[in-house]
Formats: sequence, C-alpha cells, structure tokens
Amino acid sequence: MSRRLGLAVAAAVLGLLLGGCTGVPSSSSPQVVEPLTGQPSGLSVSAPGPETEPRDLVRQFLNLSLSGDTRGQIAQLYLTHEAYPKWSGDAATILDSLTVSNFVAVTSDTGSVTVSGRKIGSLDASGSGTYQPDLQGVGTGGARFTATFGLKHVPNAGWRIDKWDYKGVVLDLAAFQQMFHEHSLYFFDSSEKRLIADPRYTAITDPAQLASWLMTRLATGPRQELQNSTVTEVPTDPTSVKVTLGNPAKVVVPGAAQLDPKTRGLLAAQIATTLQPAYGGLVEMTDAGQPVQVPDAGVTFNASLYTDLVQPVASAPSLFYIVDGHVQVVNGDPIPSSAQRGYALTSVALARTSSPDLRIAATTGQGNSEQLLVGTVGSGIRSTAVRGNLSRPAWAPHLDEVWVGSGTALYRVNLAGKVEPVPMVAPNGTAVAGRVDAVRFSPDGTRIAVVLTSPSGSQIWVGAVVRQGSAGQVHVDSLVQISPEGVSMTDVAWNDQLALFAIGHTVDNGIVSVNVYEVQVDGSLWFSRGISGLPQAPDSITVAENEVAWVSAGGTLWNQQAGSWASPSGTETRGVNPVYLE
Repeated sequence: MSRRLGLAVAAAVLGLLLGGCTGVPSSSSPQVVEPLTGQPSGLSVSAPGPETEPRDLVRQFLNLSLSGDTRGQIAQLYLTHEAYPKWSGDAATILDSLTVSNFVAVTSDTGSVTVSGRKIGSLDASGSGTYQPDLQGVGTGGARFTATFGLKHVPNAGWRIDKWDYKGVVLDLAAFQQMFHEHSLYFFDSSEKRLIADPRYTAITDPAQLASWLMTRLATGPRQELQNSTVTEVPTDPTSVKVTLGNPAKVVVPGAAQLDPKTRGLLAAQIATTLQPAYGGLVEMTDAGQPVQVPDAGVTFNASLYTDLVQPVASAPSLFYIVDGHVQVVNGDPIPSSAQRGYALTSVALARTSSPDLRIAATTGQGNSEQLLVGTVGSGIRSTAVRGNLSRPAWAPHLDEVWVGSGTALYRVNLAGKVEPVPMVAPNGTAVAGRVDAVRFSPDGTRIAVVLTSPSGSQIWVGAVVRQGSAGQVHVDSLVQISPEGVSMTDVAWNDQLALFAIGHTVDNGIVSVNVYEVQVDGSLWFSRGISGLPQAPDSITVAENEVAWVSAGGTLWNQQAGSWASPSGTETRGVNPVYLE
C-alpha cells in the first residue's frame, strides 16, 4: 500500500518569500519560512537576481529545492559553480517548523545564514528513501537542529550558497506531508507466498523518473530491518536493471531468461507491484533484448495478476470483547459458553482456521497470577504453562501459534500447549529488554509491534519475524523503536501493513494528556487522533484494514466515528479489550 502526500513545489512561492528589500542587512530578527503551496513540478524557475538578499535567497532555496523533478536545476541556480557538484537532494531533514536567522557578514563578500527547528525525522543520506524518526520529544519536534549556509557574493550574479553543514534538503512537517510521497518496494516473505511492503519516500512525481527510482531501489534490496525476513528475486546490482515506460513498459533484467519458471513469476510479481505507483499498465521483462516468458502471463504482465500475493483483506471481520469474564461478539457468531470451560476471561484473541472452527486464546486471573489459555471454539480452551503478568495474546497469521508477553519474556504457544521463548534482538544483534505490555502482528505476519516498558519509559517497537531451519526456530529481528520518548505508550494495533494505531500519554507540568495516535511502521507521520467523546482515558485498542478503530475506556466500548468516539449502541456499551478476528 502507498500513500500520496501531495505535489511538488515550484516557482509560485517566490512571490510569497521575497521581502522586497535589497542589499545586506546589518541585523534582522529570525523569520519563520512561509508555508509551501504545491504546484505541478517541472516549471521553469529563474535564477535569483543580484538584488536578492542572503536571507531571502536561503528561504527561496529551501522551498524550491524540494521539487523532486527539478531540484538539480534549482540547485544549479542557487549554488556557486564550485558548490553545485557537491550538493545532493536525496536526503532530507524534517523539522517541526523552520526559522531563518539574520545574515551574518564575515567579509564584504561572504557571510552565513542559519536555519533551525526541532527535528522530527530524516530521510537516509544514501538516497534510499528510508525514513528515520527522531525519538526525542513528543512526535512534534525533538532535538534542536541547526543548519548553517555559507554564502558568497558572485560578481554580476549576486549572493549564492557556497557551503552547508547538512545533507539533502531541510523542510518542515507540513512541507514533508505535502511534497513527499510514500511508495513501497515489494519483497517476498520467507515462504515466498506473500509480498511484503517496504515503504520509501520520494518527492519525484514524473512517472519515468519515479519508475527508474523505484526499480533502482528494488534492486538495492530491502531495508536492514527486513533483510533477514524477506526474499528477493531481483538482481542486486542496481545498475543492471533498467526500465523504459511505454506500452508495454520494458524492464531490462540481465539473466532473467535463465531463471526457472517459478522464479520468473516471482520476479515479475515484485517488478509489477513495485512499479504500480509510476505505471499500472502492461510490463514486459527483457533479457539481452528478448522478451522473457512469465508463467500464466506470457511476455506481458501487470500488477493485477498478483493482488492475491499482497495480504488479502478479510471482509467485515467479527469484533470480540469481554463482559463479566465472558466473550461477546459484534457482527459475528457468538462463542458458546462451553468453549470457556468455566474460566473468567480478561482478554481474548480469535483467529480463522482452514475449517469452520476458530482458534481461541485468552487470559484469566489478575496481576502476576494471570495464565494463558489456548484451544479452539469447538474443543474449548485449556490452561498452558505460561503464567505471570500477561499481555493480551495475538495469533500469528496463518499459523497455529499464539504469542503473548509475560513480564520481560515473549513466548509463542501452539495449540498443544508447547511453550517456546522468542528472543528479541536489535539491528546490531544485541538483546532488547523490557516488560512486554502489548503484542500485535502485522496482517501479513512478517512484522510484530510490541509495547516495551523499561526504566526509560513505555515505547512501541517494531521488528521482523524471522523463522529459520527445519526445527522452526523463531526470533524477532531488528527490533527498533518507532514512538517518541516523550510519549508513554499503552497499547498498539495494526491498521494495515504499514500503519498502526496506538494509545499513549504525555505529561506536561504534571498534567497528563492521553491520546490515540496514528503512525507509520517506520515512525513517520506521527499524528494525534484525539479522544473526543470518551468518558475517560482509553486502555485498549483494536483496528483492522477498512474497519473502524475500537477502544475500551472505563469498562465501556467506543468506536471511531467522524473524527470522534461514540458508543456503538448509542447508550453505554459495557466491555473491555475489544479485538478483531485475526
């Protein structure tokens, strides 16, 4: 799934940015950069005139350099001839807002201008388009960031930028949302049965340039967090894969003709699905100038052939919750009381099987004496050896195993009650520690989100589920924090492959503020969705693709309605721990 965030900026912002004064001011107060206005990319932009003052020159460059299709042209106009070859627009630093300081003269023809703000995140300096959140602050501004521009007065041209101490472009959050687009590269899970989205950001809008950008990064491979949990059939030499748009679009893949039919089919699925944001028509794969046959397609194919490889969405999944220790259901078949076998439940998770029966996992008890129960609706639940302070359980998609946190340990348990610990490691291979307060799988089962509580706070971490060897060893790989340290997290749920909803709170001067948040899997686009309509702070949340979010608050249930929260029955609806059928 990809999300379009807006259009590239162009020359019309110049009128907003020019202050009308000329020359070099001896002093001036910092100014906030004007909001950007999107316009079609590719418009011709004139070079700044000799009368343009340094501060305005920097402001104009900050705005215009965002254009993904013309940024090279912009840089050439605003930089000195010596500086231009050193500049790259591939990276980005995202701030809460931008403040441009006064110009400081060093000599009669040199000086500097600084730009500052609170850092929210950044795009990788290698040009991969991967987003890295700044984990300080509260999601709307973290560590203080300052960029300094060295300027030089060029005869007959005026002031030009000659030096800088950062990489790429600097922009505020509003501009990032407007100018950059989230697109996904697609790689297979380890079973090669499902395509996994790897989100990347770019400001490029021109279809031909975008297609080339996507294919180059697909050939480079998945981000570090997914390297041990995904498979790719695309050659890993980015320079060897070429794409030319047309009817059909032609993608040159050296060696593709020598691949076996199954591998050619997997390769075609990756290419067509990844190219779809730039080109959704027919694609032809070529090797040494000749078309390559693709199973079940011939020599041309498109993304529509592979929609079933992107995790299918269940239609109207039932929603379950707990009332007085018993499982209740919304828009689904009720769970017979015999399935509970007399247990008073505190949370529940249900998942489909290949038969009409459902898997069921639940917790019972209180505090450190909770225990995990597993089984099926038909056979009933039974106790397991997992005891302690438990999280809500979560079924691994497509598998007969449920995962649950118990104190600082993460376990997986099969239907027979076999318990195995699941190690959690950071990208550098070191163990990640913390009390496991929430566990949730992405819809495709390749990623897992957990809320871990440590002395430094409660945060959302996302990692890749890696399954290895015939013995089925499993661990969570490359677990990384995606929520800012200034927000203490309580619960988390997946909206789709790339987006999560969460509950958390901030503390400011002793005042606690609770919110429901939305965030992308890479930590980007952190937004507060509010708790308007709720009687008190929510304590648990669930959501599913194309379904509304539900929360429980104070022993009652509420669902998302038009930007607020409302009781599903119009009056008080009792219940806790809502969860969609997994």
